[in-house]
Order: sequence, then C-alpha cells, then structure tokens
Amino acid sequence: MHLSEVNVALDHKIVEGAEYQWACYGPNARFISYESDYARAEVVIDSKNQLVYEATVCLNDDRESTRLYRWIDPDYRAPLLEEAKTRGINNKVAWDDVEWVDLEVSEDWLDKAKAMFNDQPYDNRVVVPLDLSDKELLQLALEAHKRDMTLNKFIEHILELAIAKEL
Repeated sequence: MHLSEVNVALDHKIVEGAEYQWACYGPNARFISYESDYARAEVVIDSKNQLVYEATVCLNDDRESTRLYRWIDPDYRAPLLEEAKTRGINNKVAWDDVEWVDLEVSEDWLDKAKAMFNDQPYDNRVVVPLDLSDKELLQLALEAHKRDMTLNKFIEHILELAIAKEL
C-alpha cells in the first residue's frame, strides 16, 4: 500500500504526524493520523518511499458494530510482533479488552477505511487472498454449479467449514 492511496481514500484529512517510536520499521518510519466526523485512522509509513508499513482504522463512536481494523505489510509483521513481545505488549489488543481485526489485503483496508470515514455501509467480512490454479478454479466452479451456488458463495462456504473445524 502506498501513502497516496491512503490520502485519496481518507480525503487527505490529516490531523497530525510524528516520528514512529518503535524500531521495527526502521529509521525512516513516520506516524500519520487522519480524522473525519465518523472515523479515525493511523498509518506508519516510510518517509523516503511513502510505502505503508501498518494502517489502522476505527469509528469515532462506541457502536456495538464497531470493529478496529488493522493491516500490516506482511514483510514487516514478524519484526513488529518481535518488538511487541520484547516490550511485553499483546499486539492483538488495541486497547482495554478490544482486539484488532487483522486484514490480509491492503485493498480491504482501503475500502473499509473510506466507507467508515464517510459514514457509509461496508462489508465487515475479512477478504482472504486465494491463489488457485486454473484447474483448481475449474473444479471449484463445477462443484459450485452442482450445488446451485455461485463460486464466491461456495468458496466462502468451504472457508467457513475449515475455520469451524479448526475451532
């Protein structure tokens, strides 16, 4: 994800910025905050190339449906978790007993953040990237057709079963 994408999604509503105080993202890390009437977001970027290391967003109110979304660049997840462990911080917790909903796809964060900033409805499901071969995709499509389901619904069903099995 690039800072320019964040600025467009959040309508350039920057309210503050500072040097990032942890070492996990390197010496060029900067922290930038955004705020609208409805939501607030924070990103940690590289000040040299404007790439985003981490992005968070949440609504400004205490709605029960409020979720705290976070995206972390996969290349920097391990260093962040290691530094959090060294500092004795549970990196799953945003504050109090509220946990982050970690997003896997940067576009998912951008879509949710833009909607939240504009008080628009958004899909609170987490987008999961799948890398399927053409053969696998064809097999899934045929199986979905047999069940009179869309391919997306069928894949969602398979993922729900797999998650339930793990719990």
